[in-house]
Amino acid sequence: MKLATLAALANVPAKVAYEARDRKVLLTQILTENDVLPLRTFDALRRISWPGENIARNTRQRLRLWEHLAIEQSRVELDSVDQFTGLLVHPAGAVLTESPSSLVIEVLKLSEEGTPHSYLPLGRWAAEARTSLSEEQVPSAAGAA
Repeated sequence: MKLATLAALANVPAKVAYEARDRKVLLTQILTENDVLPLRTFDALRRISWPGENIARNTRQRLRLWEHLAIEQSRVELDSVDQFTGLLVHPAGAVLTESPSSLVIEVLKLSEEGTPHSYLPLGRWAAEARTSLSEEQVPSAAGAA
């Protein structure tokens, strides 16, 4: 799979996919549709700035530890993700949640500690990618008939 194809499948600009490649988030030799979730996670994390961080948004920096942890947590197969799967990201890392109750428990823990956090809807992203993949395969099958 090519980077531009993956970017289209992930619904992100191609330049984000190239930046992810350059920052070693994606390995172009072994790209698959399962790389949609790490790519979308990478794109979402670029917009997160925790309270107290003074990072110029126009300055390219190395990935922070919590970003690495979140991206690695998002490396799951599209078919193993359901609508309730999400990634709760915080300054110390990330937690993969697979049910509404596990999400609520983790949010309550972080809220009680006063820890800032952000939720990434991996399930929704996976569903969008699966829909795009199935729509892409239908015309090619019809064209072969």
